[in-house]
Amino acid sequence: MKRALWVSKLMLAAVILMGVDAWAGQFKHVVYYRGGQRPYEVIATQLTGSGNLDLVVADYLSNQMVVLPGNGDGTFQNPLKFSVPAPIGLAVGDLNNDGKQDLVVVESGGTGTGALAVFLGDGNGKFTRKASYQVGSQAGFATVGDFDGDGKVDVAETDQGDGSEGVLRVFRGAGNGTLLKPTVYKIPHTPGAIAASDLNGDKHTDLAIVQYATGSVGVLINDGNGKFGKPATYNAGGGEVIDVKIADLNRDGFNDLAAVNASKNVIAILLNQGDGTFKAAKFYPTGVPHGGGVEALVIADFNLNGKLDIAAVNNFGDAALLYGNGNGTFQQAIPIKDGVGSNSAFSIAAGDFDNDGAPDLAVPIEITGKPKGKVAILLNTK
Repeated sequence: MKRALWVSKLMLAAVILMGVDAWAGQFKHVVYYRGGQRPYEVIATQLTGSGNLDLVVADYLSNQMVVLPGNGDGTFQNPLKFSVPAPIGLAVGDLNNDGKQDLVVVESGGTGTGALAVFLGDGNGKFTRKASYQVGSQAGFATVGDFDGDGKVDVAETDQGDGSEGVLRVFRGAGNGTLLKPTVYKIPHTPGAIAASDLNGDKHTDLAIVQYATGSVGVLINDGNGKFGKPATYNAGGGEVIDVKIADLNRDGFNDLAAVNASKNVIAILLNQGDGTFKAAKFYPTGVPHGGGVEALVIADFNLNGKLDIAAVNNFGDAALLYGNGNGTFQQAIPIKDGVGSNSAFSIAAGDFDNDGAPDLAVPIEITGKPKGKVAILLNTK
């Protein structure tokens, strides 16, 4: 399995430890929730009717999903767990239109076939498997969106394939928690992480997909009926590009791309030209020595000045904060003392965990050489 696509990510538990200060004064002392074995994906979302943000985690080695209900003050309750075989990728959406968030989970196939499973939420943090669909053994990432405009949540999933050519599967949602037979698109250069949003201003949801093998990002434009054209490929620095996010970074009304280049330890920014095509990438170092391996990013306005910032997490070394200038450029990276040190961190999520109006961070950490992990919660000082 390729390192960048199959590294272990995070897990949560109820053991809380105090950490060191975050640099730059943006975040408070780190608080750790520790436990688990090899968690892979984390998402911050509302899973219960409390109005507070919760955390949901795919724990690959333990064959389980973990839900941490939020208390609304930046702390989390004891985890709720349920069994899922080898969960890797994770997405959240209301797939049966009942007003409660459901889960889409990519289950790793190892050397066999993988699966894409739908788990329906009860609104209290508990989930029931509704349906499962066979996918390739190298499937790993998923996202959701109403791609065909029928008011029902659809699912897009990537499979890296044989290394030279993989696939994108787009499942139309039936509106009852099940999915229809997927449309399959060939994607070159080992497709990986995927993000969904309107990229050309036509109000239809498009896709951006990491093309891991060539260090690029592929953009697929929606025709308005849920069909996607061939990917337009944009260089993101070469080497290993392993994550991509979508946001309007220069406030011009069009969504831009921010991609993680692990080989060069930089964030690649590709600004939208207003029609779903993108300018040449500009690169921003994360401040980690060569080999540190920036792994994932999240976009939010951390200092509440109306300009989007980037927080990036590294495989070895502290996370990094890059303040945005509001025009698509970013200031020099500032390290965030998340307590990673020589350990591994591969995912990051942002959300207002303490309901003070400012986005906080959840950073997963896997302790090197031990099948245990923890997540660092960094509350915003703003």
